[in-house]
Amino acid sequence: ARSAATGTMPRASRANALLAAWAALHFCVGVVEGQNGEMEQFTRKPRAFNKDLKYVSCAVCKRAVEEVWNIAEHMREVAPYHKVGEDEFNELTLNICDPDTDEGEWVSMQDIEQAKKGASIKLKQEEYMGECRRECRTIEKACTAVFDEYREDLAELLWKNEPKTLEKMASRVCTKWANVCPAKEVPKKYERVDEWWMPMDEESFKMREMEKTMNQLSQKNGKQPVKFVDPMGGMMMGSDGWDEEDEGGWQDPMAAMMESMGGMDMGEDEGGAVPGGDDEL
Repeated sequence: ARSAATGTMPRASRANALLAAWAALHFCVGVVEGQNGEMEQFTRKPRAFNKDLKYVSCAVCKRAVEEVWNIAEHMREVAPYHKVGEDEFNELTLNICDPDTDEGEWVSMQDIEQAKKGASIKLKQEEYMGECRRECRTIEKACTAVFDEYREDLAELLWKNEPKTLEKMASRVCTKWANVCPAKEVPKKYERVDEWWMPMDEESFKMREMEKTMNQLSQKNGKQPVKFVDPMGGMMMGSDGWDEEDEGGWQDPMAAMMESMGGMDMGEDEGGAVPGGDDEL
């Protein structure tokens, strides 16, 4: 039943509805509690492209600082008296590199590109959120390497509202503190392994949001976290060996599949793709 006064479902009913949805999903896609070794191939995060890290770290750091800056500006705009506590900024810097959080959604909207062998390696902003595969986890790892060390320092800067420009903050974090900028020069013979960028469809987005909500409830009630499992995930997303670090002969299974289908385009016009949330900030 809905609350007549607010037009929303009461808290208990919402919880019951979520549990019912969880039960239904259990039969549809499978749910894993914790990190069961038997299901590890479906639940483990894809490996980062470790060889790319030193070449993308500067771009990733600058992009992360820009995202932190924009979110912090929005937080101040909507906060009472435009004052935000340091703890809230700490939470922001804690989540900014995690693509499974609202603050870290930007990570899944980046594509890593190299025009040709020896060319610089760049980030390309996509219009839609994407599935978080190897390139996404590479960006997450590069971002985390910076923010794990300087998270509290950055939160303090945000709380003091210093420095006054994005450019100065990016210089402070990425050049002075982390020393990841300027970007490392790519060797002339270096050619990175590319990966097909997959936009996230509406159903995947709904599953992601429900998993997030269920884990918030699990954490609140002292329960094990849950993981919604896509049975195809081991091949395209997880750990059945496709992402081993022997990259010399490695080929993205999605790219191979798409090539066999004649190079079908899965880009911006793909139906049901989920736009990013930047406009909501």
